[in-house]
Amino acid sequence: MIPDESLGRLLRDCGLLTMDTWDDDTTFVLDSLTLVWLVHLLDEQHGITVPVEEEGNTLGSCTSVRDLRRFLADRAGDRTAPPEILHGS
Repeated sequence: MIPDESLGRLLRDCGLLTMDTWDDDTTFVLDSLTLVWLVHLLDEQHGITVPVEEEGNTLGSCTSVRDLRRFLADRAGDRTAPPEILHGS
């Protein structure tokens, strides 16, 4: 599960969150460009891979923080291997 601080940063980086205070009922509109950027950040920062063209992509259906948390919890359960480190550190 992504901690609240990281989730807030992720939402701000995508432009989905413009306020300092938010909760699970905070809503947003996920357009196609924002969806692609969110998919990129999820993969790069959290190792959660979501193919944008996935049939029935529930990420694109998220309209609230609660929906996104639910999606991420389901997706995190699907991972069987740790994320590959691409940039080294």
